[in-house]
Amino acid sequence: MRKRDLRRRLERDYGRVPDTHYFPEDMGNIRAYFDYRRSQGRDAFLLDETTWNDLDLDRLFRRINPRLSTSGEQYLYYLLRSPALDAETWRERQTLAALMAGDPKRRLALQMILGRLGCTRRADLALSFAPGEHGWGMLVLYAAMGALPLILALLGLLLRPALYGIAAAALLFNLTFHEFRKRRVQRQFDTVNYAAAMILALHRVRKLRDAALDRELAEAYPALDQLRSVLRVGSVSGAQDGGIAEFLAGAFLLDLIAFEFLRGKLSHCREALFTVHESLGRLDAAIAVASYRESLGEDCCEPELAFSAETPYLSIRGLRHPLLPDPVPNDLETRRSVLLTGSNASGKSTFLRSVLLCAVMAQSLGICPAESYRAPAFRILSSMALRDDLLAGESYYIVETRSLKRILDAAQGSPPLLCVVDEVLRGTNTVERVAASCEVLQAIPQGNALCLAATHDGELCSLLSDCYDLYHFTETVGETEMTFDYRLRPGPATSRNAIRLLGLLGFPETVVEGAQRRAEDFLREGRWRREQSRPPL
Repeated sequence: MRKRDLRRRLERDYGRVPDTHYFPEDMGNIRAYFDYRRSQGRDAFLLDETTWNDLDLDRLFRRINPRLSTSGEQYLYYLLRSPALDAETWRERQTLAALMAGDPKRRLALQMILGRLGCTRRADLALSFAPGEHGWGMLVLYAAMGALPLILALLGLLLRPALYGIAAAALLFNLTFHEFRKRRVQRQFDTVNYAAAMILALHRVRKLRDAALDRELAEAYPALDQLRSVLRVGSVSGAQDGGIAEFLAGAFLLDLIAFEFLRGKLSHCREALFTVHESLGRLDAAIAVASYRESLGEDCCEPELAFSAETPYLSIRGLRHPLLPDPVPNDLETRRSVLLTGSNASGKSTFLRSVLLCAVMAQSLGICPAESYRAPAFRILSSMALRDDLLAGESYYIVETRSLKRILDAAQGSPPLLCVVDEVLRGTNTVERVAASCEVLQAIPQGNALCLAATHDGELCSLLSDCYDLYHFTETVGETEMTFDYRLRPGPATSRNAIRLLGLLGFPETVVEGAQRRAEDFLREGRWRREQSRPPL
């Protein structure tokens, strides 16, 4: 893309909802830097897979990502999975995003450099260039093979013309070998080229001579100096135009030689390379965050986070779900755990997700989809959209209890834990569900935790009222339909409309009336009455 066209696109797309295409395998590459950081154990807290999937954070990532570079995509993903727990990390993220939002000229200059870097999802920086995996043997071999036709041709000129035929055979062999080898290492070619492009991009950023950027990149420039030899070599050409350049690259293995030299250099300077990768990613992700905030307009705020708070609390006004087109805002102010009741589809699960998404965004992006947000810096866990694990041979109940156990264990730690539990222990019978749910939900707030739980078991409201604030969502049942306003209300749910909903959905009257009668008998007598079976419908 020409510079002028790239500039126009960047100016047009800033502050707009991105239109970025993804293939099914793309997210595996995008999360590579996060997986690398997790393997290094360098972060105090990272969102686990259960919480990430419960909150559908892949969708949030795609909503924020405006055609970033590979480095930017990977760092933005890592950013969302690493909510800040300390004030210094959080302020650094805020400062960088503000730097991108506050000066359009600086931002556009950076975007032009990062836009030329581009996105190569085939690049695999995390698994390439492992320390000690690379020697110089292949480089020597390629250099010898590339030089052999020239040496033979020279000897033919000086000694025996018959050597010309051997030189021609060597050229033919090199061309064949070159094609075979390139196909085998194409992804590594892409990775080396992207690594070289990253180093050049940071070099161009340095040449901007921007004092604010230089302060942000002070630790990256020494790493760039370690990689100066890569700048001199440039990238692996990989010419495929069928012209003289492609012929020479194949006949004398020029791009294979360059590839092995660069791979060797990058393997010996792996930490410096990752510093460059991270630095460019931070810049690009900060631009994405600034653009996302611009796209939200007045539907967001800057959070007020207490990084030294010893006890958990939440104060949220005008909370909205960031991925819904017309979300209903709600308020929540509490220093105790919260128990939600209400019918299916009334808004319980959406509200729970909204709270956790708000906390994640506050600590990761410095943005909240709310009018105001005040809270400690939380560790964040959820147990919501669980499924049985067929491969592990574990039932839904086993998966659910494991999920709850990890929350109970985390509740004993520090900083405070914010956790969400949706329909606790739904995978077992009523009596044991209520008994076990009561004990588990009582135990969580006894640690350093604020728990938001949703249940259909109304018995839990009276059992847990001494340690949970009670809220509910309700519905309006008409003659032909049921409607919801999705407003959070204090107190337990009082309506029982599940059976009436059967009628609205077209179930036979005998079924609806029978269900209603059984429910009334149970509420009156405290036991289920066995009735004579009815004939088939």
